[in-house]
Amino acid sequence: MNVTFKQLSVFVSIAHNGSMTLAAEALFMTKSAMSQALAELESQLGVRLFDRQHARLYINHEGRKLLPVADELLARMQGVGILFSEDAQDNQLRLGCTRTIGSYLLPDMLKDFAKDSGWMPQSIIANTQEISRMVEHFEIDVALLEGPSTELNLICEPWLDDEMVVICGHAHSLSKEDAVSYSRLNQERWLLREQGSSSRAFFDNQLALYLDNPQVALSLNAFDAILSCVAHNLGITFISKRVLQQPFYAGHFVQLHTEHRFMRKLTLCYHKNKFLSPMLQNWITFSQSWPRV
Repeated sequence: MNVTFKQLSVFVSIAHNGSMTLAAEALFMTKSAMSQALAELESQLGVRLFDRQHARLYINHEGRKLLPVADELLARMQGVGILFSEDAQDNQLRLGCTRTIGSYLLPDMLKDFAKDSGWMPQSIIANTQEISRMVEHFEIDVALLEGPSTELNLICEPWLDDEMVVICGHAHSLSKEDAVSYSRLNQERWLLREQGSSSRAFFDNQLALYLDNPQVALSLNAFDAILSCVAHNLGITFISKRVLQQPFYAGHFVQLHTEHRFMRKLTLCYHKNKFLSPMLQNWITFSQSWPRV
C-alpha cells in the first residue's frame, strides 16, 4: 500500500467541502485529477470513503474512520515543512468562534497573539451548532464556545467566566429602576439571539425559568443588530456583560439588576482525536493564559 500525501489532501478537502468542484478549487487542482486521486486512494484501501448522491459526496462510515488519521498525518507533514523553512508562517491553524466571542473578544486576542507569535490563525465565526459541527468534522482545529458542546467526540476545557445580564436603552422605562423584578421583566418584549446559539440556550435554560412565557419579539443572528434595536427602545435583551465593557457600547445601554446573577463558562474545544500540533498547542496555551492580568 502506498498512500500519498496528495491522496490524503484530496480526501480531506472533499470531506470538508462536500463536492469535487469546491475541493478542486481549494487545492488548485482539476476535477479529473481530484477524482483520479480519490479513486486511487479508495482502490488501495479497498473501500468507498464517500456515498455519491447527485453532484454531492457524503462522507460515510469508512471515511469517518480515516478522517482523524488523515488530518493528523497532514498536520504532521505541514509541521515538517514549517520546521525547516525559515520563511514559513504558522498560519494554517483554523479557529472557530461563536458570535459573541468572535465579535467582542477575538480582536483583542488576535492582537495579543500576533504580538507574541507573529502570526494569526484563520478564524471563522458562526453560532454554536455550526462551530461544533465543524470541529466534529475536522473542518476547523479548535473552537471557542459560549458553553460546553453536546458533541460526544469533543473535548471542552473551561476557559473564561462570563456573566450574562439584562440590558435596556437609556430611554427605556426600566432604565431608572434600582432593581427589576421578574414579574416586571415578564411584561417586556425580548430581543434575543436565534435558536441554536449558546446565548439563546442560556436564556431559555436559565433566565426564562423565572419568567412566565416571555414574549420574544425578535430573534436575530447577530448581537450588533439586537443592540441597535435595544438602542431604539424596541425591547430588552440578555447579553454578555463583556459586551458592555467594549468602548463602542459604553454609556449607550443600562444594565438592569435582577434578583439573581447568571454566570456561564466559556470553553475551548477540540476533537478528542485531534493531533495537537505545535501551532495548535501554542494557541491553546495562549488562550488558557489570556487575558493576562
